[in-house]
Amino acid sequence: MATIIEALLAAIDHHQAGRLAEAATLYGRILEADPEQPDAAQFLGVLHAQTGRPADGARLLRRALALRPDSAGGHSNLAGARQTMGDAAGAEAGYARALRLDPLLADAHASRAGALRDLNRVPEAARSAQRALALLPASADALVNLAETALAGRRGEEAERAARRAVTLAPGSPAARMMLGSACAALKRWDEAEAAYRAALDRAPDYGAAWGNLGSLLAGLGRFEEALAAFAAAGERGFSGPSLWSARGNARLAMARPVDALADFDRLLEVRPGDAGMRWNRGFARLLAGDCEGGWPEFDWRRHDARAEPPWRRFAQPTWTGGDLAGRTILLYAEQGLGDTLQFVRYVPLVAARGARVILEVQPPLMSVLSGLPGVERLIARGDPLPGFDLECPLMSLPRAFGTRLDSVPAAVPYLHPDPQRAAAWSARLADGQGLRVGLVWAGNPRFPGDALRSPRLAGLRSVLDVPGLRFFGLQKGPGREDLERVPMPSSFTDLGPEIADFADTAAVMANLDLVISSCTGPAHLAGALGVPVWVVLPLSPDWRWLLGREDSPWYPTARLFRQTRVGDWAEVAGRVADALRAAALTT
Repeated sequence: MATIIEALLAAIDHHQAGRLAEAATLYGRILEADPEQPDAAQFLGVLHAQTGRPADGARLLRRALALRPDSAGGHSNLAGARQTMGDAAGAEAGYARALRLDPLLADAHASRAGALRDLNRVPEAARSAQRALALLPASADALVNLAETALAGRRGEEAERAARRAVTLAPGSPAARMMLGSACAALKRWDEAEAAYRAALDRAPDYGAAWGNLGSLLAGLGRFEEALAAFAAAGERGFSGPSLWSARGNARLAMARPVDALADFDRLLEVRPGDAGMRWNRGFARLLAGDCEGGWPEFDWRRHDARAEPPWRRFAQPTWTGGDLAGRTILLYAEQGLGDTLQFVRYVPLVAARGARVILEVQPPLMSVLSGLPGVERLIARGDPLPGFDLECPLMSLPRAFGTRLDSVPAAVPYLHPDPQRAAAWSARLADGQGLRVGLVWAGNPRFPGDALRSPRLAGLRSVLDVPGLRFFGLQKGPGREDLERVPMPSSFTDLGPEIADFADTAAVMANLDLVISSCTGPAHLAGALGVPVWVVLPLSPDWRWLLGREDSPWYPTARLFRQTRVGDWAEVAGRVADALRAAALTT
């Protein structure tokens, strides 16, 4: 017995010091000598759960609980394994049972906070984390959980404060350093985030979760090869499961490798089939790969993502998914960006053609440009009171309702038209001068998560303006206009931004241009909807609607696509655009 106790103490010492292989070997030998040794079974189960083998860990933890059924710590550890396996509901129930046995078990309160976060019960999660801290005010682990709960509630500054307190209390804690990295990443302080993740790995080189988080950060920064190497390091150290598959899948998607991304997403959904956010990601990947039939149903899962901000709207009326509409009133409404609305209002006349009375609700900035859209019985600005209706459907679900394939996109343009009086006024304003008239848009909405990669900014397209014999007109509104203060502009450039009142003005300007060059943002869709020639500059991994490996778009017949060949390299894209402009100028 003394030998087993000594071996157990030695194994625990290895485990706490991060020498996991040595710990696993000793735990295993103890169980060979005494299969009913509950501590060895429990600690080996915990170790397996920590190193990416939660199913093996759960089996051992159940074995330990069979030997000690009233062990609060045992129930808490089994709950942790279930949480790692993606069973948040089972994990939460396990933590609750542990706390009924021992209400003062601080670790269970802290870990339960994580399960509650996964169930989107964020206020309860915060209370659970605070309870853990009340029991153990100097607990770095409890502070880490509190920080993670704050991140789930999108409170980055609060998360950073809790993580820094954890680092102060436990400077050697890899988990505290990793959480600090995640807090800094949430605050978009990328260099600090990377430094914190690497500090965690300096203290625990086999810390698979930290490798996974570092991989996610590097992928978000476009450092894809480094990201894949980090994910591989995570896997080699036994870290696997939903969080790794999700992060690696998203990285592969950002590398324009949707088929590879789907392998990770599919693997995750085998474990968590009801994960709405991941189903949405899978829809994005399928649509990017051109699989409309498989993509639209998955894309509709976005409406079930309880973590979306702002929350998806819910109506008492049923959602229209196709079929007869004669004599019924339907609410069609915008849900995401301005460009999305401009792209999908093409379906509104088709809905009306089925006999429906259409109420169209859109973002206020688009009211003027959509005021003449055919098929609309009533146009409403989002936020204004809604009249009665029988059915509802968000604009971005209409392609599914119509069974749209790449070869059946309703792409007749123009489906939007400029106001004739405004167009005439802008015609007079732009009449003077010789050469092709080219509009330029260089930045999108900075609140969009991927805008840093998709927007070339003015500096990225500056060389295009050096093509002689052309007149360039800046159409940029809002964010991005500050670039004009930093980039010297040629005499051939005229900034129209201050003169453009709204999207109806932009449409009227575009009607008087020979070409629009734009990043992936609302004006690109407006030009396409107007039937104006538009050249869209795209990042290496574009939004799903632009597909891959083609220069044209099934959505916009007048569009030509210029894609990055290397992430972040806008100079090469601008060079190709400039060459195409020179060729166009020679033919006029």
